[in-house]
Amino acid sequence: MAGNALVLRGGRLIDGTGRPPLDDAVIVIRAGRFAAVGRAGEVAIPPDAELIDVSGKTVLPGFIDGHSHLEDFHGELYLHLGITSAVTIEIFQDGPWTLAQKHGTESGNIKGPRIWTSGQAIGGVRTETDAPDSRAVRGNITVETPEDARKAIRDKKELGYDLIKLNEFISYDLVHAACDEAHKLGLAVTAHSWDVIESVKAGVDAIEHIWSVGYSSILDVRRRRQLAKQRLAGNIEQELAGSYYEPENFDDVIGIMVEHGVAWTPTIAKWLRPLSPSAARFRKRELQILDDPNADLPAAVRTIADVAYDKLNKRYTPEQLARTRIFYDKANDFIRRFVAAGGILKEGSDPPRGMAGILLHEALVMDVEAGVPPMTAIQAATLNVAKTFKKDKDYGSVEPGKVADLAIIEGDPLQDIWMTQNVKMVIMDGKRVDIGFSKYKNPIPAFYAYQTLPLDLEISPLSVVAGSGPTVLKVRGPGMWPFHRVLLNGQALPTRYINKTEIEATIAPELIAAAGTYFVTVKPEGELLPESHRAHLVVAFAN
Repeated sequence: MAGNALVLRGGRLIDGTGRPPLDDAVIVIRAGRFAAVGRAGEVAIPPDAELIDVSGKTVLPGFIDGHSHLEDFHGELYLHLGITSAVTIEIFQDGPWTLAQKHGTESGNIKGPRIWTSGQAIGGVRTETDAPDSRAVRGNITVETPEDARKAIRDKKELGYDLIKLNEFISYDLVHAACDEAHKLGLAVTAHSWDVIESVKAGVDAIEHIWSVGYSSILDVRRRRQLAKQRLAGNIEQELAGSYYEPENFDDVIGIMVEHGVAWTPTIAKWLRPLSPSAARFRKRELQILDDPNADLPAAVRTIADVAYDKLNKRYTPEQLARTRIFYDKANDFIRRFVAAGGILKEGSDPPRGMAGILLHEALVMDVEAGVPPMTAIQAATLNVAKTFKKDKDYGSVEPGKVADLAIIEGDPLQDIWMTQNVKMVIMDGKRVDIGFSKYKNPIPAFYAYQTLPLDLEISPLSVVAGSGPTVLKVRGPGMWPFHRVLLNGQALPTRYINKTEIEATIAPELIAAAGTYFVTVKPEGELLPESHRAHLVVAFAN
């Protein structure tokens, strides 16, 4: 039976190429690939075929998340939302964990989408004038000469990475060397940038984020770099920084990107979805997933999903909200002008600051709201991603010879693009896959925190008397969140969030009944491995 065909019939096919939909379609799959695609009566159905009736449904290529940051709990979430491939652009480490995930999904030992990974970003030497930020903490592969850059690319190719990621801290002569070497080896290059025009001239294939093109529109380079540094240092939030972009210069940035066929990923949903006319629909779907006990997502996911809404709807002053709306309007303007000029739009989730997978669908809605045709939006999450990363020979559209990945949805996304998330069935590698939540646990869990986790802690008091209390223990460190829990000798304590640098825990007298040296750590709730370094609490004798 392994060679038997699988046939889907009766649905309306949107094949990802941009061609008009095909009603009453027949899709024949054999050996994991599309064997034939056409209208009923025009395509022969093999006598050995397993038939799946998808009448009344819309059939699309499996979605491709064009900018993801893979986590160990993403597998079921992605499949649930029709995402069969994820481009994971790493920022934490040079990929041994992600390569293991890639190989695990390929072999069927890990449940989740196909993974195309960059490994850790390549960047240049930081200078004293560069603001401290998360990139510095997380690190990157530092290159100082063209040969350094070329060697880093060759190493990635040898290790089995699928693409190259460059961060913004790299000179353009090194960008040129990296792109030249990558292209010789058949690898695409995507980049953060403070000057998109120079990045495009140096040979990149794609630009990531609204802020890359936004900064590039500010002609005063000193002002541009100052704004970028202040945002990275956390002194100005992206929602406010975006209000300073200069739309009168957008066409210069767009023109060179279109001329060179450079793709772009806006990733605005993570910040601006509360301002979308579809915000209520977004929030309802997010909560539906978060409230599903079988999804069993880490506590951080709910907190992070809440942040965008709480920030704009509760915390921001009227002036801050007004500035955020300016950013929203400018972002929509760039998206509309980019696509109208013939730019290659690709989309991605870019979690955190939202939920993987659903952010992709939210991004498609926001693109259409900005003026992007729905068919183009669909391509932004299918064929355009595959083309950008040189995978379109096998992926991104429903055409004979390509790998058989499909998302079958209820509704018509050409009339209501939000229907892309209304997934009822997924075919991956020619096989129907389970898209339900089952409290699945990845067999190779991540060893770093989904969000920040302070490694080195300061505690107060440093010493208590055995059996005393209850004691309120103050625990300080950078990057505290409400989902962090204080542990005493591995046992979770009642914990209260104070601010970004401090949490408090209550130690009951019975937990320190005996004198000794106890260790204190911080751990994210619901994550298996990530944990801070130890701080030590001395418990002295009572007498």
